[in-house]
Formats: sequence, structure tokens, C-alpha cells
Amino acid sequence: MTHPHDRISNQAAAELFTLAARLQAQRQHEYSSTELMQAGVEADLSPEILQEALQQMQAKQQQDQHHRRLRYMVGSGIAGAAIAISGLWAYQTIAKALSHRNNLPQATLEQADRLTTAPDPQPPVENDSSSFTGIVEQYLLNPEGRVDGLLLKNGLEVKFPLHLSDRLTRFITPGTEVSITGAAGSASRFGQEVRAMQIVDRKTQQAIVDQPPDEPPQPLRSSNYSTFSTAGTIQHWLVGHRGELHGLILSSKVQIKFPPHVGDQLSRTVQIGDRIQAQGFGTRNQYGQILQATALTVNGQLLSMAPVQPKAPLPQP
Repeated sequence: MTHPHDRISNQAAAELFTLAARLQAQRQHEYSSTELMQAGVEADLSPEILQEALQQMQAKQQQDQHHRRLRYMVGSGIAGAAIAISGLWAYQTIAKALSHRNNLPQATLEQADRLTTAPDPQPPVENDSSSFTGIVEQYLLNPEGRVDGLLLKNGLEVKFPLHLSDRLTRFITPGTEVSITGAAGSASRFGQEVRAMQIVDRKTQQAIVDQPPDEPPQPLRSSNYSTFSTAGTIQHWLVGHRGELHGLILSSKVQIKFPPHVGDQLSRTVQIGDRIQAQGFGTRNQYGQILQATALTVNGQLLSMAPVQPKAPLPQP
């Protein structure tokens, strides 16, 4: 009697018969050396030749098997070496990174952590503008003699681009009461400068607004310059946008400009009402006079115009 656990299902039986048929077909295509010798004799081949051919074929099969084993070993070795090298490189890279991170200052690590989240973009900061009023005392000139500003009776200096010069002199004259809108510079004891964006005649309401010029600015013309000298008492200071002293106006309305290092010297020694004699080069026209000083005498004392040389450091003991 057959035990239940010895029985084979229909699916397993089909797989068994398929495997047996495959093995039978393989066996039918395989020959022993004796069968090959008999077949060779029937084909009129000498047994010696058949034996030699059989030995060469077996030797070739062994050599092919040896080559396959060698290629497998070499391939395995290269793969293993590559894995080992990549593992070593990865280890060294990670170790180096960890060592570098451990050596970083704590503040740097905190900054790096904060940089992981990008800050929200900030809106652009617009230039602040301020409003001023006053009465025009005189025009201010550039070295070429073109009007590039106004001096108000309250001491405020109003500067504007040169491309507005012609228009401004047509509508704004000394004695005009104006309203100014612009960027205010730093105030100092010498005065304050405002870079005007709009100038309005308070009587006529004629407004002059800073807009890009229609044509490029004209280059300076050296033929406008001449050398001359002047003298008088100091009536006003001229300052830059940071409140630094870089010029003065005499009681004769002549404007005198000088380099910043000269302004530093004068700021410590001169006062309104002091007498000034100046020589240099400049221009004269219907809008006024301006002199770029090359020599200055203050209250009878000649002022050095040479830049102050920095002191050499003391030798180390």
C-alpha cells in the first residue's frame, strides 16, 4: 500500500517528466570515448589519429576550464580590490570631514546651521527725502563756471545735476523763495548740503524736477579757465555731503575751493570773518566767480597746501 506522503501531485509529475525528457535528450547527444573510437573506425579513421585527436580535445577543454577559472578569479579580485579601495576612500573622506568639522569654531558651525534656511528677501530701501525752504542768496558754480547749486540765505547748500543748470537759471534767480525736496547730507558746524530732486518757486509754483538728460553731458573745456587772485573775509563755508569743509565764500561772493586735507587744516584754525588771500585758477561769468586755490594766506599766515605725510611707524625694539 502506498503511503499518502509518497504520492506526487499532477503538477509535480509534469515537472518530473519534463526534466527526465531533457536529461534523456542530453544523454543521447553525449558519447563515451569507446563509442567515438568505434564510430571513427566505421568512418575509416585510424585509431591512432582518433586517440591523438581525442587527447588534444580533452587538453583544450581542460585549458578552457582553467582560463574560465582564472578570469573568474581575476574578475573577483578586481571587484574586491575596487570595493576595498572605494571603502577605504569613503572612510578617509568621512573621517577627514568629521575631523574638519570637529576643528571648526563653534560660531562657524552655528552660522552654517543658520544658512540652511534662506532668509526672506527684503524690500529695497528707498532714499529718504526731506523738505526745506529758503531764499536764494547766490548761485554755486563748478570749476568750469557752470551753475550746479544754490546757496540759501539760511546757509543751506542745494546741489543739483549739471543738466538742470540752464533750466534752473531761467526760472530761479537770487532772491527767489524756493521749496526744496531732496536727500539731506550730514549737518556739521560748517553747514549742510542737500541733493535736490525737486526745486519749486514758491511764488510761481514753477517746479524743476531732476530727470535724465536728453543729451550726454559736455566735456570740460580748459579754455574756460584763467589764473587770478582774490582777497576778502570769510562769509560762508562750503561743505560736502558728509558735512566736510571743502570751500568757502568771501564777502565779495567769490567762491574758493580747496582739497580735503586743506579743509581739515582750516577747520581747526579759521572762523567766519577771518581774512583770506587766495591764488589759483578758475572762471568768471555772469553767474559768479570760482577759484580753485593753489596758495592760501589766512590772517597773514601762508598755509601749506601740501598733503600731510603720514608718520612713519617707530622701529620695534
